[in-house]
Amino acid sequence: MNFLNMIIKILGILDIFIGIIFWLFGIFHIIPSSFILLLGLILMVKGIVFVIGLNVMSFLDIFIGIIIILGSSVILPKLAVILIALFLIQKGIFSLVG
Repeated sequence: MNFLNMIIKILGILDIFIGIIFWLFGIFHIIPSSFILLLGLILMVKGIVFVIGLNVMSFLDIFIGIIIILGSSVILPKLAVILIALFLIQKGIFSLVG
């Protein structure tokens, strides 16, 4: 396994982690909003770092990071929380498998 594959897998695990934590926050409100804000910033930074390659997923990371940051201070619809969480978990699983 080369270094790039290892980084992709670590970032995939990060996506899965953020998806699960955001779901727990959005549905049950058991995670502090300051932690959600931090995770949203991490996702945005990850998207900004990789946007140089003009990858669509990087733009989605930035967009979802902004939504997560907004979700730390505004109550989002549960459907939006579920869709964002499922997208992040699915993207993370594809990073681990691929």
